Amino acid sequence: MTEFAFGADNRTTRRVRAIVPKLIAGASDALNVQAIVDAQHRVVFPVLAGWWMFANRTAEAMMVLYERGFTVEAVPLMRNLIGHALAMHWLADNGEPAYNAFIDESWQSRKKLNDNLTEAKWHLAGVDIGEKPVFTFATVEEEKHHRRLVGELSKFVNLVNAYGEPMMYPLYRNLSAYTHTTDLTSLAYVKLADDGSLTVSDQPFVDRLSDLCWMVIPLLQAASVMSPMIKGNPMKTLVTEAVRDLGLPADLLPKRH
Repeated sequence: MTEFAFGADNRTTRRVRAIVPKLIAGASDALNVQAIVDAQHRVVFPVLAGWWMFANRTAEAMMVLYERGFTVEAVPLMRNLIGHALAMHWLADNGEPAYNAFIDESWQSRKKLNDNLTEAKWHLAGVDIGEKPVFTFATVEEEKHHRRLVGELSKFVNLVNAYGEPMMYPLYRNLSAYTHTTDLTSLAYVKLADDGSLTVSDQPFVDRLSDLCWMVIPLLQAASVMSPMIKGNPMKTLVTEAVRDLGLPADLLPKRH
């Protein structure tokens, strides 16, 4: 039997369309177990569970958008999916120190928002940044490690440098171009001819088939992070079968550089 060759093509698309709903349903069932194998994961698990649910619902939303032809509009969701899957791996891999970095970075982000609102004299009810978290470090190296982890979470390029493959950040940048106001979001729907005539289409000129094909990988990465933490490793068989059917490596989690 010839091994399946994964790629941005219609054959892969058909398999991805069949596998993604199974991964989403499997994640929901796994989270209902709520029994953690190792107590060391107790601190990080609530954050991971929330991120996992967000990632799976993001994938579900992407599938709906693709079915309705909104392929370009789904690109920012792919960006979210990739970012969350890598952050989940980072948090699980680094444990409590990464959780502390997450708390620190989250508070800093809320403070920046509050500062922006104050500068704009725009006061929203219910905005509470909470008390600044205080961390105690036994050594200078521990403090440096904390700051490095905060930096990895706050900037995706730092996270990629720590864990990602060389092409991950350029890919993320390309996805980001469809999140911001760039030429790509305009050119997706218009063509300007040399004679100055303009063609505007209600369907994109851009083919984003690769996003649909590749979306299964961050989903599999997220499941590979979470399932071993849960009693019985409930998604082990599903993940193993999915990577086999797609012709992907058995281990999709990047290693820290």
